[in-house]
Amino acid sequence: MNLPLTFQFHGWNIRYNLLKSTDRNPTSAKQPKSVVFVHGTPWSSVVFQPLIETLLAKGPYQILVYDLPGYGQSQEYHRSGDLTQQTQAASATATTTKDFPGDTSVKFQAEALAALLSSVHLHPSKGDADARGTAALPAIIAHDIAGAIVLRAHLLHACDFASMLLMDTNAVLPWGDGFYKLVRSEPHTFVQLPPKIFEAVVRAVVQSACFNPGVLKTGWEDKLTAPWVVAGLESSSGEKGRGTEGEGESQRSFVRQIAQANDGDVAEMLEGNKYEKVRCRVKVLWGENDTWIPREKIERLIEMLGDKVKEVAFIPEAGHLVMLDQPGRVAVEVYDWLN
Repeated sequence: MNLPLTFQFHGWNIRYNLLKSTDRNPTSAKQPKSVVFVHGTPWSSVVFQPLIETLLAKGPYQILVYDLPGYGQSQEYHRSGDLTQQTQAASATATTTKDFPGDTSVKFQAEALAALLSSVHLHPSKGDADARGTAALPAIIAHDIAGAIVLRAHLLHACDFASMLLMDTNAVLPWGDGFYKLVRSEPHTFVQLPPKIFEAVVRAVVQSACFNPGVLKTGWEDKLTAPWVVAGLESSSGEKGRGTEGEGESQRSFVRQIAQANDGDVAEMLEGNKYEKVRCRVKVLWGENDTWIPREKIERLIEMLGDKVKEVAFIPEAGHLVMLDQPGRVAVEVYDWLN
């Protein structure tokens, strides 16, 4: 996924791209619909690439896609002061959440999303939105933990959307399976795993997210694991590597995003019944064979969102990576929703 643009936010170089459909009718006054894609963990924007390409071909759309801070091509983080020495020292000894340089929590990700939307002028003020109507607002598509990120941005940071599509979303508690709970409790152990063993762990995680193992054999497994195990992705400055932290940073980044997951970021919304205050229509997609997000969690989320949920699609023969297991069905569901 080509993310040539950079947005700097609290030490992170957030890589993103703004894409537009080819104008098939230059004389048309019709404005392209804006759509924002937000990926989850431990993924990157590449999971949306086939869907984005399909939408752009159908058009007209303006699409914002980015890698969350700490993920994919957005792993480049700089502290103030002596960037290299400070960051390397903190990373090398990271044993608790606070020891990892750079915040990747849901709370922070929501703040980063709000700032990015404002930077690219997709976060109009309330007055502007009222004046121009919902057509001026972007639709937003969120997968996995991005559902919680988007809901926080919407409910706590005044980000308005024309509509919201939540795809195999983790926005109720408790979070995570046994593996994620183990990483959160013992981050130092996973930081110190030998590289080959760590790579095997990452690949096992990726494999567990697909219903059809044949999908991963077409190259998707390598694409999805690459940000965590392959050195040499290009930084925003054009240099190779992982920003200032050097060898092993990919592994620390993977552990960091799990270690910094804070139940309180979702509990804050649940305790205040904030999901009832969503201000746009919502569609929920879920793969019926998703072993990461059980059906009861999705049904609980639908219940909490109440009458804001206008459509629900449970997709058979699809796991957590529903957009890869059933790309055609998901493309139809998304296109119909947006139109």
